[in-house]
Amino acid sequence: MKKIAYCLIASALLLAGCHKNTKVLDLSQWEFEYDGQWLSATVPGCIHTDLMAHDIIPDPFYGTNEDSVQWVSARDWTYRTTFLGKDVEANYADLEFDGLQCYADVLLNGDTILRADNMFIQYTCSLSVDSLLDTNILEVHFHPTSVADSIALAALGYDVPDHRVFSRTAPYQQGWDWGPKLNSCGIWKPVRIVMWNGPSGQDRPISDIYDCEVRKGTWFDNHVITFEAKEDSVGLAYTFYDNGELVFCKGANWIPCHSFPVLTPALKERYRTFLTSAKEANFNMIRIWGGGIYEHDYFFDLCDSLGLMVWMDFNFSCALYPSDPEMLENIHKEAEQQVRRIAKHPCVVLWCGNNEVKNGWEDWGWQGQYQWTPEQIAELQHGIDTIFGQNGVLANAVRTLDPLKRSYVTSSPLYGWGHPECVTNGDSHYWGVWWGELPFEVYKEKTGRFMSEYGFQSYPEWSTIERFCPEDQRTIDSPTMKNHQKHGRGVQIIDKAMMQYYGLDSKSLSLKEYCYVSQLLQAWGMGYGILQHLLAQPHCMGTLYWQLNDCWPVASWSSIDCFGNWKALHYRAKALYAEDADLEKWEAYYQIYPKDLHLESDPQLDYSMYMEDGQLNVKLRSKGYARDVMVTTIPHIDGHFTENYLDIDQETKVITFIPLHPEEVAMVKEVEVMCLNSLLK
Repeated sequence: MKKIAYCLIASALLLAGCHKNTKVLDLSQWEFEYDGQWLSATVPGCIHTDLMAHDIIPDPFYGTNEDSVQWVSARDWTYRTTFLGKDVEANYADLEFDGLQCYADVLLNGDTILRADNMFIQYTCSLSVDSLLDTNILEVHFHPTSVADSIALAALGYDVPDHRVFSRTAPYQQGWDWGPKLNSCGIWKPVRIVMWNGPSGQDRPISDIYDCEVRKGTWFDNHVITFEAKEDSVGLAYTFYDNGELVFCKGANWIPCHSFPVLTPALKERYRTFLTSAKEANFNMIRIWGGGIYEHDYFFDLCDSLGLMVWMDFNFSCALYPSDPEMLENIHKEAEQQVRRIAKHPCVVLWCGNNEVKNGWEDWGWQGQYQWTPEQIAELQHGIDTIFGQNGVLANAVRTLDPLKRSYVTSSPLYGWGHPECVTNGDSHYWGVWWGELPFEVYKEKTGRFMSEYGFQSYPEWSTIERFCPEDQRTIDSPTMKNHQKHGRGVQIIDKAMMQYYGLDSKSLSLKEYCYVSQLLQAWGMGYGILQHLLAQPHCMGTLYWQLNDCWPVASWSSIDCFGNWKALHYRAKALYAEDADLEKWEAYYQIYPKDLHLESDPQLDYSMYMEDGQLNVKLRSKGYARDVMVTTIPHIDGHFTENYLDIDQETKVITFIPLHPEEVAMVKEVEVMCLNSLLK
């Protein structure tokens, strides 16, 4: 029988830079097996990107390819590498995996030395240096989460709303109403051998493991952020303070910015694009939603430097989680590691146990639908309290391991949008607009103490549609467009609101026009909500719309599409979030629906482009009132203008293009302009 070697799940995520008495052997040269062949692999990476690199599967973002790659997550996969015994020049050595997704057996020279079952835990295994061979074969065998989920469900003995809860892997990869089902596996973070010398029995230098000092030299050095949940005459206020002064929080919710969240140079560029765009739009807060991943340090480093506060959800969302001893121990290790790592970043200003677990338990009809016995209900409630409660696993990790002793709240929201308390107590996810199909004006009466979620969908800009949709499928009801609209009633809800506010819908517009007007509609409605929240101070002290970004090209609630292109909403947020925003002007703006403007069909809009100091500028002139003028570059370059989707009235306006790469400016040959005037009859 093969013997499992001694293994340790580290109580902290280890730093890549080691103690002066240790050396590191990086293991980055891997291969994976496919149909009897060994093919080169990228580590860190995942199976989907490795298969794409070898043209075994197509780009799952294009067309309806998502459907054709579902077999990938249903089978086992094996990765392997080799290292030389002579390269392990020390008395002691640890094999460290920063991230394995998710169920994996690790074998060294044929012997199982480690079993992993949590994507969010770093695994460390002590190696017997004397037993190493001249050439050592290290293998990682990955197993489907679906198999483990089925086994765990059978052991539970009754059904639950979401079977994803049994596996500690990224929930969003298994499908969401804005994301594809691309449940991946792989060595998604670095792997290494750490070596050190010392007398017999000496442990590894402790400073390698327990370095949890809060980062210095950031924006937050001069800004002490505190959170207070305080009862008042209305209910329970959620309030943040900056050096003791009240601060109104302005921002949006964050989801993973790619379906395969491996920290590649391209992903780093996406982080920079999205977060600098947030800062440019006058954000001061980002909420990390609890159904994605625990973000990379690179994300938090950027927030530290930009002065973006982070509301940090633990990675639990929209479901009921098992609380058997094995799962609780798994969650305990996960929480301990992640709090130690993330707490180093001063940008984190609040820890939150989960996204919408309390909301779902109380309001989504689970108890009636699944007909649980009183004993089962009590067990599930106990699980909620044990994991998320103020004396639960997550709260205890924060209380004992966060050096800044930042606050912890159990769940977001405190009350669902069907409860009257949603506007008086704690934070609110108000979804009466969109899910409830209510008009935008409802935001005025449903403004809570801290608006941590609310949203309305739009389609991305036309250039993004062109990148995922074949030319013969560019209609709203084509298979590709349906596949990239993950909400079952998405078109119906957009059409209903578009007709109310613009007198237009998917039947009266081409797909290109519909994408454009859907963005105007989203900006109009969400802007109205933001305005109401700003006007409601100090009753309301925060507004974080859903959502900032996308993980793939899709119709969604985002204000920036997956390629970094600003939608109309992002420009509207920038204007309303500005410190000098003229709220009275915006109140007047919202007094009349766009469909009732009686616009001239031809405002005699003229435009030209020119280069100045290496920058591309577009000069816009209009003899009449031109509404929601949108400018895009031809050929399209990912980026945004300083202003866009703007109104012009008998004036000249110059806007400057901000590309991701300045050298791309020279590629632009002309610009295209759209204007609402020509669409309203």
